[in-house]
Amino acid sequence: MNPIQRSFPPIRIFVALVAAGALSAAAELRATQTPTGMPPAEKIDAVFAEFDVPGSVGCALGVAQDGEFVYRKGYGFANLDWEIPITPTTAFYVGSVAKQFTAAAIALLADEGKIDLDEDIRTYLPEFPARDPAITIRHLVHHTSGIPGIWRVMQRNGHSTWDRFTRDQALELLGPQELDFAPGEQYRYSNGGYFSLAMIVERASGKSLREYTTEKMFEPLGMTNTHFHDDPVHIVARRALSYQPRQDGDQGVEGKYYQSYQSNFAIPGPGGLYTTVEDLLQWERNFRNNQLGGPGFMQIMHSKGILNSGEVLDYAFGIREDEHGGLKTIGHGGSYMGFQASFVRFPEQGFATWVLCNMGEIRPSGLGLEVADLFLADDMKR
Repeated sequence: MNPIQRSFPPIRIFVALVAAGALSAAAELRATQTPTGMPPAEKIDAVFAEFDVPGSVGCALGVAQDGEFVYRKGYGFANLDWEIPITPTTAFYVGSVAKQFTAAAIALLADEGKIDLDEDIRTYLPEFPARDPAITIRHLVHHTSGIPGIWRVMQRNGHSTWDRFTRDQALELLGPQELDFAPGEQYRYSNGGYFSLAMIVERASGKSLREYTTEKMFEPLGMTNTHFHDDPVHIVARRALSYQPRQDGDQGVEGKYYQSYQSNFAIPGPGGLYTTVEDLLQWERNFRNNQLGGPGFMQIMHSKGILNSGEVLDYAFGIREDEHGGLKTIGHGGSYMGFQASFVRFPEQGFATWVLCNMGEIRPSGLGLEVADLFLADDMKR
């Protein structure tokens, strides 16, 4: 036998040992023990039981009390090709959860006196025609501008989200579109409005949304694995792939899932954010003890939209006020490209959950609220 063969194990054994070590390390990352007085881990895990099986897609869960993790765990796999498990450090695309970060960039610029929330957006976006009444930045934030959705406009003009599409191209296409209604008359959720906000950040600061948020928000907060994805070929460490379930009628295929498409669409603002459970704890802490802007920053973030009629909306700066079990909640969900996400705070209880998932059929908001029910049962009975 060759001396080299005697000195080292066969390659397949070596690979198996490495894989076993990786899985062991991943297992350590996948969970933390619940503190005394909290619901047992078994009850929390039962909420995600259908995903905590071999060969399944799944979710990453984070639970915080008073700005500290009380539970975090991954269920299922981030990559089914390589059977890489989901952990709290897995990076997910979080869809419209991104809107609160886009809105926060606008709030920071307003807090610094660099923009006026009530000025005409044409100050920064001359591609839009003059309108009477004018569309203001505040209209964009609260979805009351009347600007149509960017995806709807693209499809109407023969463009697919598969297309490589620059920000300038998108703005030139969106600007002259007919409004869905007069500014301030209605609330209608608009991804076109939030893309416009991203471009206002760029024009007002001289930096792209990605650059501005990285410098002003993510780096100061220690969110080192969070970024706005404005380059579709950018490599993302520990990124989860997204999936969809196969239909019963699919023929000639194997497996329970198929991989959802990886879009060339790289127009951040309405979405475009990659982040992790670990990083979102820093964002939750900032709601409790702001480290970013001045004393007016959080006041701006929580300011709700008001229609021309005087009706006050439940939508503030990329976050929505609601209630669950009689308790006030503030949060936002997200869905795109086979990813689903939910971030919900119970501000009066100092409690928060976030759930990041990699299959389009999963409903993370319901899962996060089920977990909240376990922790806040006593508060909900009052």
